[in-house]
Amino acid sequence: MLITLFNAVLIVLITWLAYLYFDLKEKATPAKERYSQLVRGVASVVDRLEGYDKEHSREIAELSERIGVACGLKDEQLQSLNAAAMLHDLGELLLPRDLVKSSKKLEGDELELLRTHTLLGELHLKAQIEELDEVPSLIRWHHERWDGLGYPDNLKGEEIPLAARIIALADAISAMNAHRGYRKRQYAGDADVIAEVKRLSGMQFDPQLVKTWLGIGCPLSGVKK
Repeated sequence: MLITLFNAVLIVLITWLAYLYFDLKEKATPAKERYSQLVRGVASVVDRLEGYDKEHSREIAELSERIGVACGLKDEQLQSLNAAAMLHDLGELLLPRDLVKSSKKLEGDELELLRTHTLLGELHLKAQIEELDEVPSLIRWHHERWDGLGYPDNLKGEEIPLAARIIALADAISAMNAHRGYRKRQYAGDADVIAEVKRLSGMQFDPQLVKTWLGIGCPLSGVKK
């Protein structure tokens, strides 16, 4: 149940990046770009540990940003959205590897333990950051559902911050479209992914955000090639 030394080093690095995030928030764009590159590097390592065959976190961040721009979010909001999307699963570094990478359907205590990754991610960042910011909260709520059946707080509809709703949609789209070393791609083709997102509109996903996603050309990947 203990985290590995490698995971511990990653957690320290992510903590440092959290400090850097606030230090660079009001500084020049080139510095912010260097910060973004560092976050992408850490997120890429986390993705490999989780077994993704692609840059899952970067894909979510870029798809989230496309949706956020279409929703009219301002630059500072987009910056927070991008950071939260990149680091949304950092809490999984504090969980046992065999649990995170399990190929079986988790139930009972194992499922509840996995779901704590949203809280672990939020609490880790908040413990290192004195200033209040929305990034830790967005990480906490990226598994909430429009119908109130998500976790950890069972928020419903517009109780969920818009940016968290955006990350939830982008995360699900990416997961549906991904192959992992211990799990096959969930849906046979892009049309199946689109159909599933439409089916879950108004239940798992904010229906207006689904319309927005469809309106920007149904990109199943946010990553720029």
